[in-house]
Amino acid sequence: MDFGTNQRQGGAEGEAPTPFWSRETGRVRRPVRPLPDAVIDQIAAGEVVERPASVVKELVENALDAGASRLRVEIRSGGRDWIAVTDDGYGMPPEDARLALQRHATSKIRCSEDLAAIGSYGFRGEALPAIASVARLRLRSRPAESDEAFEIHVDGGQITQERAAAGPIGTRIEVADLFANVPARRKFLKTVNTEWGHIADGLAAAALALPAVHFEIQRDEKPILVWPASNSALDRVAAVLGEDAAASLVRVERSEGPASVSGFVSRPDRHRRTMGGIHLYVNGRPVRDRLIQHALVEVYRDILPRGRFPSAVLFIAIPLDAVDVNVHPAKWEVRFADPQWVHRLVRQAVRDAIGARQWIGDESTPSTPGQGSAGFRSESVRAGEGDWGFAGRSADSNSAAPSLPTPLPGLAAETGELRAETRLRFGDLKLLGQFLATYLVLETKDRLLLVDQHAAHERVLYERLRADWSRGGVERQPLLAPIPVSLDPAAIRALEDATESLGKLGFELEGFGEDAMVVRSIPALLAERDPVLLVRDLADELADAGAAADLTREGTRVLEAADRLFANLACRSARRKGDVLAGAEQQALLDALDAIPWAPTCPHGRPVAVPFELAEIERRFARR
Repeated sequence: MDFGTNQRQGGAEGEAPTPFWSRETGRVRRPVRPLPDAVIDQIAAGEVVERPASVVKELVENALDAGASRLRVEIRSGGRDWIAVTDDGYGMPPEDARLALQRHATSKIRCSEDLAAIGSYGFRGEALPAIASVARLRLRSRPAESDEAFEIHVDGGQITQERAAAGPIGTRIEVADLFANVPARRKFLKTVNTEWGHIADGLAAAALALPAVHFEIQRDEKPILVWPASNSALDRVAAVLGEDAAASLVRVERSEGPASVSGFVSRPDRHRRTMGGIHLYVNGRPVRDRLIQHALVEVYRDILPRGRFPSAVLFIAIPLDAVDVNVHPAKWEVRFADPQWVHRLVRQAVRDAIGARQWIGDESTPSTPGQGSAGFRSESVRAGEGDWGFAGRSADSNSAAPSLPTPLPGLAAETGELRAETRLRFGDLKLLGQFLATYLVLETKDRLLLVDQHAAHERVLYERLRADWSRGGVERQPLLAPIPVSLDPAAIRALEDATESLGKLGFELEGFGEDAMVVRSIPALLAERDPVLLVRDLADELADAGAAADLTREGTRVLEAADRLFANLACRSARRKGDVLAGAEQQALLDALDAIPWAPTCPHGRPVAVPFELAEIERRFARR
């Protein structure tokens, strides 16, 4: 192919040659040559400096790496006009200050081996020169051994002034007119309030990680946020996220070998529409890690309503050589050497915290299990006689509350393997009775506890179905005679495709002509249900899921299709609102809650139990 000759079109010797041009394609072939330093810096800025919040993040992280215990951050016009970060860290002598403005100059790593064990926030040595290439920058720094500070002015990447200056120990960096020399970048900045919001979020993330550091934030020359240094991580959470948010959290603490998980997660009765309340840290570094996020959300998957998410402030400490932080230009992402180990550690830590039940009741058991208040009738109230049915014994009677010939389905046999180790046990609390044939009323040391009988029974059935499934199969209840069920062709196909799996679930089904199935057995846990309705519900669920084959896989804890099936079967089989329960049934339900892995909601997200604090009750009665 003839590209012609490389003709110069005038100009002095040393000018860049004219690009080669192809007559055949009309395309330009440009020669390879090194980029000017200014262009290199602006390319780096494109990776590091996305918006004003990126500048604040880099400057704050540098200050924290320099050992700062106090930080002051000043913002004007959402950061586009002015950003200043002042710290009381180590400070730099003049020679270090000059080097800090050069590409790939850093005090945080020395050799390639250091990249395998990075313990600092920054390490690449490109933040300051990248920022200085797209703004005006002034750096003033003074180390403890010096009597005066040293100041450098940079404009568009070029040092314009160096001088001695007065200043305290530490470093102050000012950034003005961000992207002024790159108009195309500046015009893509959002509104002042939007940019400020990103800055505030980044500062909150840094402050949550380091409660021992004092933060002061000024916006448009007005102090708006002060987060004093604190020895308490929860106090810092309350200061940054608010008292209400902190009050809704439970503590997480778990160690496994050289790794640990600590922090706080939200109670299951508090949730959000988005994952914006999840703050994750790896070795003190804020990250947006999908692996950790998935481990957290997985615990809440079947205890929160669909489309709702928890809040969390979680800190994962892991050996430095077990995590790679050098996988993202802005250092938001990390890569673990053993991701499954980390996932399991986080998941178990959060599950233990939620399962402790400390948020829902008191550790003590103030009364004898099952003992009622004096003067209350020992027998349960029949439907239509009143709203309350009191369990337990009356003061003048030694007779136990009457028991039913058949207990609530699914509550007969307590499975020791499922028993949850927990400080609060529903069965040990003082049972006052049933309210409106819907709620069980319990008394603890300093509160009342209402248990939703339908949500509680649904959760028990769901957990036992799932546990039996995972152990190899649900116990069957053979029918006295086979029962035919009329179904449409799609429902029959869905049932036939899942015959083997449904057998494991306790259903024995056979085809019966073109438009029916014969039911020979159903799960023993659901023996009181109408087999025809059960099978139709089952077919509908399988058809809706469109994933009957998924039921044959192992590990139902992560099988959304199977869990959804168990949840709907449990929901349709559980005692309903308005069902009057005898005293023995009420107690059996509470004992059953103690025998399953604790989850504070039914599988569809409705609370199992809600506490009413004594302080609030006394306030309503003007006792406080």
